[in-house]
Amino acid sequence: MRGEELRAWVQRVWPAALWQFAFVGAVALLKSASNALVLARFPTSVLPWLYLVSAAVTAGLSLAAGPARPSPTARAPVRVALLGAALAAVGVAGLGLHGAGATVALYLFAESFATWAAINFWTALGNAFDAREARRAFPWINGIGMGGGIAGGLLAQGLAPTVGTGALLGAACVLLLGAALAFQYHRVPPEVHLPQAPGRRADRTAALAWAAGSGYVQVFAGLVLAFAVQTSLVDFLFRQRAAEFHGEEGMAALFGAQQLWMGLLSMVFQLFFAERLLNRLGVLRYLGLVPLGLAPLVVASLVHGGLWPVYLLKLLEASVSFALIPVTVQLLYAPMPDDARDGLRPLIDGLLRKGGGAVGGLLLIGAGALLQGPTVALALLGLCAGVGLMLYRLQPLYVKALGARVNADAAGPVVREEEDEPVLAQVLAAEDPQRALKGLALMAQAGVDLRRYLGRLLRHPSDHVQERAVQLCASLGAVEQVSELEKVLRHGARRPRQEATWALAALVPGRAGEVLRPFAGAADVGLRCAAVGALLKARGPSPALEAVLKGLLERADQAPPGERREVARLLGRLGDAQWAPHLKRYLKDGEVSVRRIAIDAVGEGGYAGLAHRLLPFLTWREERRHARAALAKLGDAVVPLLEEALNDRARPAQLRYELPRVLRKVGTQAAFNALLFSNLRDDAFLHYRVGVALARLREDQPELPVDAVRVREALSRRKAVYDRWVGPYRDARAALGDDALLTRALGDRLDQALELSFWLLGLLHGALQLRRVHGHLLGKDARRRAWALELLENLVPDEDRARVREQVDAHHRVLPPGAAGRMAEHAELLCTSEDDVVRACARHWARGQGLWPAGPSGDDMANETLARLLALEGVEIFAQCDVDDLAAVAAVAREHRFAAGERIWAEGDPGDALYIVVKGRVAARRAGDTILVVQEKQAIGDVSLLDGSPRPTDMVATEETVTLRVDRRDFLDLLSDRPELLKGMFRAVSAQLKQVVVELSDARTGEVQVPDDA
Repeated sequence: MRGEELRAWVQRVWPAALWQFAFVGAVALLKSASNALVLARFPTSVLPWLYLVSAAVTAGLSLAAGPARPSPTARAPVRVALLGAALAAVGVAGLGLHGAGATVALYLFAESFATWAAINFWTALGNAFDAREARRAFPWINGIGMGGGIAGGLLAQGLAPTVGTGALLGAACVLLLGAALAFQYHRVPPEVHLPQAPGRRADRTAALAWAAGSGYVQVFAGLVLAFAVQTSLVDFLFRQRAAEFHGEEGMAALFGAQQLWMGLLSMVFQLFFAERLLNRLGVLRYLGLVPLGLAPLVVASLVHGGLWPVYLLKLLEASVSFALIPVTVQLLYAPMPDDARDGLRPLIDGLLRKGGGAVGGLLLIGAGALLQGPTVALALLGLCAGVGLMLYRLQPLYVKALGARVNADAAGPVVREEEDEPVLAQVLAAEDPQRALKGLALMAQAGVDLRRYLGRLLRHPSDHVQERAVQLCASLGAVEQVSELEKVLRHGARRPRQEATWALAALVPGRAGEVLRPFAGAADVGLRCAAVGALLKARGPSPALEAVLKGLLERADQAPPGERREVARLLGRLGDAQWAPHLKRYLKDGEVSVRRIAIDAVGEGGYAGLAHRLLPFLTWREERRHARAALAKLGDAVVPLLEEALNDRARPAQLRYELPRVLRKVGTQAAFNALLFSNLRDDAFLHYRVGVALARLREDQPELPVDAVRVREALSRRKAVYDRWVGPYRDARAALGDDALLTRALGDRLDQALELSFWLLGLLHGALQLRRVHGHLLGKDARRRAWALELLENLVPDEDRARVREQVDAHHRVLPPGAAGRMAEHAELLCTSEDDVVRACARHWARGQGLWPAGPSGDDMANETLARLLALEGVEIFAQCDVDDLAAVAAVAREHRFAAGERIWAEGDPGDALYIVVKGRVAARRAGDTILVVQEKQAIGDVSLLDGSPRPTDMVATEETVTLRVDRRDFLDLLSDRPELLKGMFRAVSAQLKQVVVELSDARTGEVQVPDDA
């Protein structure tokens, strides 16, 4: 821990540990005194009744007083300790009465006070620590607290035989005063989020409402009740047998010894084993140690009639009741909502825990003549089995509750047909075609029967809506709309008419010749092509129609672009292999619109033989989206080609970056396996894209089988990436700083390795939940991070969790910087990396340090790109972007120089580019006034770049200035593949707007002087 964290930790842990030490010691003295007095003055048959009464008193006290409210000082444990000290002092005076009432009152006070004080104490701690902090803090607090049990036991053994039982109460009073003093120093740091603290009535109402529908709370409450019954049965079995061997003073000493050894065992367990076991086993398996440990001793008590089996049983049960169970129960509260958790504590810890004592008392009372050791031991064995069963049932409920805390089960809005259909049906009549089409899409998504709306849509005034309606008629087999389709064919707009020919051919192939043949010679080439194609599909080969088509193909080179587009579209819709060779010329057409339609035609026609001709288009701006869609339509037939290209290092990187997305769109088992078995070692960014595509495809197709061995091999490789880069990253932070490109590149690789690890784990254990877990692990909310870690522990088996444990527990972003002097040791590793970006950044740094040959190598990044990448280092607008994205920006940026006084753009010019000031200064001016001065490493034109709006100001270089210019079209093209680029831009734009507001406000008050050279 760093200094500030350590101080905050000490402020929370040590006062609480000292309070627990004094409190446990006081309780040990109080219970030793009260139990000895009761057993000496009453027969053991009275004990069940005392259990029953003490349970009622404690439950009533807990419900009446309620839990401590969340607050930075958490004063409730202080008040509780002072009240306990006062009542213990009263008890000392009451012992002189020697009456049955005083003895019973003392017993009830000891039992009730211990429970009520513990509720308030653990409520305060539950609000001061999140679930993961509690794993480390609570064992220490309870372990040190168990030292109080040792102290109390020693005092009981020393004072009871010599001074008497009253001295135990006096010592308890002193310890409780010490507890109050210690907790005065407990503080919760201001950065620790405390839940809201509504009134107690609101707490209980919310708690009961949530608990009524929560299987988790119900099983959890049953578990607490079972543990309480278990305590009663073990206690009765022990006391019954102890009364056979000892009198009052002997039993007081025996109970004191039991408290001593219980405290010693608990303290050793808590301080040296609890945290390790918790981390290794998880909360529920850790709690399962209780029945596993108690059952053998119960069996021993059945076999052996002496005192030692039940003494050991009581010792173990008391130890787990003080050490293991309280810590674990508090951890099990973590998944509950904040507004219900504190309201449930008095109900569960108070009512049910003591109610378990009452249930145990009733069982013992009802046993009557059967109230013998063997009967009680058999009941205990059954209870151990029941606890194990409840823990088994609690596991999935615990995971579900944790998932709700991290929103792992969150889903998007669902359209309800019965509620939303009338509203959406009105939208279909909207004149705005986009609104109508959106309503149509929502209705289709909701599963609404669209056939009854087709007539209305076919008469819509928008050509786009009519076209979509015609397509729906064909896909839905709406034969009843044939007459409407014929009207569209005769009188509709161009695109609806063309679609109507294909729809009629599909719906009424027998009438196709009669209806469509007149249009095979239409003057409109689009309608002519549609009629020819529809007739060929509906009626089969026709020499006359084929002659028309061949005539169109023969004049392709001389035909206008519109005709070439329609012919290419026709070839795609025919889907006949004999026409596939003719598409080649259209794929090479000089007109971009023709090329795009030809690409679409390859996919629509299923022409897998032309797939290799589509690959280059994945790197072309205008054709990329169409090429992805066409390749995806070809399905499994194209997967071998895509897999080969993905693993071919000779292919352009930009082409390979597109292939994971295409394979995801293919969406078959073959595509999934091609991604999973890809052999990528040369490009970390490509590896990252493959991992993301795998995870997304798995989400889209959860039924796809997964090769678990391959996934685990990939996880091991991600761990190897962490092991390889975490040391150089820490040393680079120390030597170069966090903003240096090499530091950022290494950090990006570690970020990607961790994210990929969670994507891969999601293939095996639930993609959505683990993606949310990863998001919360990187977030700033400590409580959500704790819940995420708990969910990870319960979702992922130990074998797989071990592959990410180091990355999660020792996250590189929070590790302290390493040693600057060690950077030279990493030079060879970094400069010979297969990672292009890391290698380029490392060689630039190493050359400057004389650690790498000065001359460029064949595998170096292009000098111009590297220079631009280095110029972007430290630019605010890209500060949140990965270096891979920065390299992509550098690849499309171009250098521009401006002399002092030269205008970069004028007010009203189109927003067609982003400029990054590499050197110099630039002033934004309006009406001759300077409103903003832009320095080096800042960007201008970012708002206009996004929306294309005219420039709002003049932008003038105030001195000789060097800029990098990023064209708007190039940038938007990057954004289509790298939306993360927007994150840094939005932050920078926000900061600039705030600066403008502040400077304008200050200028009006005369507080700011505009520089002369602005």
